[in-house]
Amino acid sequence: MVTTQAVSAETIQLGQRRTRIGLQSQPHECDLTLAEKLDELFDDGYGSDDIFGVVVPLLMQGKVRIDIGDESHRLEIKDKSMICQRSLAIQIFEDYLAARWS
Repeated sequence: MVTTQAVSAETIQLGQRRTRIGLQSQPHECDLTLAEKLDELFDDGYGSDDIFGVVVPLLMQGKVRIDIGDESHRLEIKDKSMICQRSLAIQIFEDYLAARWS
């Protein structure tokens, strides 16, 4: 478990599996950083409170599933040693916000 501030949204690698809800289509899988996923969510119009509700559980549990439109996104931290305590998860998100809006 991560206990230092050396980790950031740019260094956390995620695996993402996107599946169309209700369809038997092939899922789309890719790797991206947490910062890239956060950028995508903000660019799609989601607010910081909604995104906070996804990021903190992801960083604390290692995986999360979110439904966006007609797609289900399963996000999982690739390196399980990056799973962290709530206080660090909040700090990572706040640091990302500070960098994004600076």
